[in-house]
Amino acid sequence: MEQFLQRYLYSWCLNGWLIHDIFLYVILGLGLLLVLFIVIKRKRLITSSILLIIFLLISNFLMIIFGLAGRAFPIKSDSAIYTDDSQSIAVQMVRGSENNGTSNGITHIISHYLLVAVNIETGEKQWTQSSSSKETLIGKFMGGLLIHHRDDEFGQLSLLDMTTGKEILSEKEFRQQHQPLIDVLSNGAHQMVALENNLYLEGVDGKFYRYDGKTLSEEPKAKDYLSARFFIEASLPGYFATHQQPVEDDQAINNFSRAVLTEPAIQAYQNLEPKVIDVDIAQKTAIVSYRKTQRESADHILLLYDMNKHQIIWEENIGIINQEQQQPGVRILENTYVIQAGDRLVVLDKETRKKTVHYHLRWNRPID
Repeated sequence: MEQFLQRYLYSWCLNGWLIHDIFLYVILGLGLLLVLFIVIKRKRLITSSILLIIFLLISNFLMIIFGLAGRAFPIKSDSAIYTDDSQSIAVQMVRGSENNGTSNGITHIISHYLLVAVNIETGEKQWTQSSSSKETLIGKFMGGLLIHHRDDEFGQLSLLDMTTGKEILSEKEFRQQHQPLIDVLSNGAHQMVALENNLYLEGVDGKFYRYDGKTLSEEPKAKDYLSARFFIEASLPGYFATHQQPVEDDQAINNFSRAVLTEPAIQAYQNLEPKVIDVDIAQKTAIVSYRKTQRESADHILLLYDMNKHQIIWEENIGIINQEQQQPGVRILENTYVIQAGDRLVVLDKETRKKTVHYHLRWNRPID
């Protein structure tokens, strides 16, 4: 009951999710019109009170149903976690799923997309921007966040400022200033990767290219980079957003991940679905996630495993992760771990592992 009341109160605040904010604006707008109608028509106190009570009852019911206060809205990551150069702002694209009912035995899910930037020093929202299924966050490139836009059979690009979320280059401006890149750009975002300030891609002409922000040149190695990224990030999502690991080391990364899961200390959790979610080849360490029990609603535990010492260095409970997300996403920074665990973004201090930030992605506000 307490959680429902909290969700209900949060539902009356703008939170960045487009469907929610539009609906809230409509409810508040209708309330304002009703007040103006009562004032202009000078309705009697009893009539005015009845009208306001009816409006409040209906609006509250609608906010519970359509404002998502009383409905499930699980959130999962739709990109890696990226940070600015000062490592003070974490940006990610997330997806919220709204159950729109069941028809003929088929459950209809409506997906909503949002770019969220969180100040990981203060724990407050930095900015949000509504997105769609036609947009993909590629990564950091040319001093900003590169966004791919699928436009029918064509692809377009834009560039956002990480601090403000404002466009550095709109689709039109990007096309005008980087026409050679746009000419070969596919409508599939999976055919490109941003690595070390270079963009590698497969063009619509079947050739492979490298773009450094100024010059487009053919690069046969781009084929291997795209292939390696696909296979590594299938098991370690967002790996290249966290590490400057050479893409050519993809086999070593995969072998190391498999070796971690065969360790006796990790095998003890075999029935709890342990997953390697990050590795550090140089330090010979790995971060592993597993469920506390076999229940779907069980808390998730993160642990750091040292392959040199063949032992667990630490374990930390990060709470429940919804079934949409299933496994946490992690971004390792100099002094902290930034963890996206379904509906929540958690920042752990590396030394103390205390939660310095606990942020709710559904309502886009810090959790007390």
